[in-house]
Amino acid sequence: MQEATTRLASQRSLIAQKKAFLQQRRDTMEKNQVLLKAKDILDKRLEKINADLAQNTDSFKTAVENARSAAAGKELGDFTLTNGKLVRSAKIRKVDESGISLIYADGVGTVAVDLLPENLKEKYDLGANALIPKLITAVTAFKTSPPEAALRSKSPSSEPAQPETAKAQAPATPSVTTNAPAPAATGSSFDAGCLIIIKTDHGSGSGFIAQANGKTYVYTNAHVICGTPKSFTSKIESIKTASGRNIPIPYEIELSNTYDSNSSNGLEDVARFPVTLKEGETAYALVDTNFSVAVNQRVTAYGNSLGGDAVTSLEGAVLGLGSDRIEVSCQIVPGNSGGPVVLTDTKQVLGISTYLDSGKSDIWTRGTVFENVRRFAVRPDKVTQWRKMQYTSLMSSLAELKAFHRDTLTLAAACYLDPKPNRGGFDIPSRPRGDYIIRQVIVDGSRFTLGAAISNGIARVNQRLGAAKGTMAMTQVVPVFAEFFTSVAQTSSSQISMLSNADRAPYLKQFIPELLEIRKTVHANFLNEGASRYR
Repeated sequence: MQEATTRLASQRSLIAQKKAFLQQRRDTMEKNQVLLKAKDILDKRLEKINADLAQNTDSFKTAVENARSAAAGKELGDFTLTNGKLVRSAKIRKVDESGISLIYADGVGTVAVDLLPENLKEKYDLGANALIPKLITAVTAFKTSPPEAALRSKSPSSEPAQPETAKAQAPATPSVTTNAPAPAATGSSFDAGCLIIIKTDHGSGSGFIAQANGKTYVYTNAHVICGTPKSFTSKIESIKTASGRNIPIPYEIELSNTYDSNSSNGLEDVARFPVTLKEGETAYALVDTNFSVAVNQRVTAYGNSLGGDAVTSLEGAVLGLGSDRIEVSCQIVPGNSGGPVVLTDTKQVLGISTYLDSGKSDIWTRGTVFENVRRFAVRPDKVTQWRKMQYTSLMSSLAELKAFHRDTLTLAAACYLDPKPNRGGFDIPSRPRGDYIIRQVIVDGSRFTLGAAISNGIARVNQRLGAAKGTMAMTQVVPVFAEFFTSVAQTSSSQISMLSNADRAPYLKQFIPELLEIRKTVHANFLNEGASRYR
């Protein structure tokens, strides 16, 4: 009897537990239904917010693009750069993320973003305070779901111990390139002693110290050291590591001699020079030239963003692959040029931040990533040939290209010389022609080879014809003018021939055709003036 009573009580207890479980399950299901409804409402609200954000972002980007496009041809007059240099009689040619291209009293060139005054940066949304990059970053962060680990609340003590096998596979620190003992591993690829800030008279860029073929070099972009057309570098002002060590201006520099004429912004834009490490200092290692990189592989770009004199760390991933370059999602900006793009897992250098593509906004790209700025890094391990030259020789070569362009401007001004009354020689007008004052261009250009030939030639003509009494006969005047035009044309032709046949590193050689094309057009105009107005 007692046994039956016990069994009955047990069954009643089980039934009660089952009822409680079923009730709990019903309560949970009801709560889940409420949560699902709430989630559905929140999802719809989130979708609306995302749509509004996208629309507002597109509207702002369009407004900025329109402002930049409309800037072409606008007169800026005189203004002062952040380095104190005065730019006179400036007129805008083009505005993009890299800066503002100008025609001004001293020539044609592009002013880098970090040298622009704040009012121009704000007007065209440029520089560290530009709103578009911040807006895009904010929208991307808003749309990106937090990683699962961030959703879990864990105390440090709850972390599982790292298995020995995992420890053995931990990322390596940069390779040591001295005989000194290697510093303790930190697990981070940010090494202030390996990251470089380079300053020239035309802007700032980045670099890094790496080992190749048993030697140690500072790597960077050729355009960081050499500049660009109409804004070639005259001197390197300083080279220092992010940790503060000053590196001497190199005696010898190597420019990439590896070039593909069908691939712009490629391996020709790589430079390096040897450096000696001090005890305890380290260097990055480049990936092997046969290294197989994968799309979505995690990378970090380091560099002197916007010339801020502070190396930033920009996380991202590989978006695209090419034979000599990669496209990355790291938000590199002007100033990052020459900095390393490092593999997150191995801490090896995969690329050098080299150039940005402003993207394209049309019916085909709208709403895709291709309407936004795209960022590319070239593979330094793919450079197979180098051209060594002394630093002084490189600067002389840059000065020659710069002088050639300046002589072209003087020759263009000489096309607008006026004959003096009574055939007394040349009158150099002070009237403006476009953004230039003809007289000022010729006077300032007399410091260069062709400019000197023009100025001296004008002086000789005016001396010979101005000394004559009365009005000279045309048969006497024409040979004097003809001698001037022939002499100047010969000097110009000689320059054209020398530059056409000059042997240059690929980075510099790629700019020569444009310089020659402009000169040949101006040269033809100059000869036409001589043949039509002074005969």
